[in-house]
Amino acid sequence: MAITPHRVAVIQWPVKDVEKSLKWYQELLGVQLSFPYTPGDPAAWLCIGDVGFGLVQAEDIPRLQFTDSQGKLQPIVQLQVDEIQEVYRHLQNSGVTVSEMRYIEDGGYSFSFTDPDGNHVSLWGGWPSPDEERPEQAMS
Repeated sequence: MAITPHRVAVIQWPVKDVEKSLKWYQELLGVQLSFPYTPGDPAAWLCIGDVGFGLVQAEDIPRLQFTDSQGKLQPIVQLQVDEIQEVYRHLQNSGVTVSEMRYIEDGGYSFSFTDPDGNHVSLWGGWPSPDEERPEQAMS
C-alpha cells in the first residue's frame, strides 16, 4: 500500500499560557476558534485555512525556528495572509516587532515576527500578480 499524505491537518504550537497566546493570535491576526475554549483548558484550537492550529500548554517551549546554511534565522511555520502591506502596518502599529518586509521576484512579499513565547513566525502575501507593487513602491 502506498501512503500519500495530501495536506497538513494539524499543527500543535507549544505555548506557556494558552489564554494569553489565544488572545494575542485572535487580536493581532484575527484567527478564529475551531472549538469552544474555556479559560483553564490545556489547549485552544484555532483554524487557519483548513489546518487546525492548536495552542497547547507546555512547560518547556522549544524554539520553532532554525538557522539555515547561510546563517539566516528561518521559521518552521509561514502563514499566508491577504493584504500583506496592511497586515505589516497593523502589526507595527500594535507594537509587534517585525522584520523588514522582503520581496522575492516571482515569490512575493513576506516578513516575520515573534509571538509571545518567542516563536519566529513568517507571514507571506501569496504569489504576486503582474500588477502588484514592486519593492521600490512598497513600504519597509
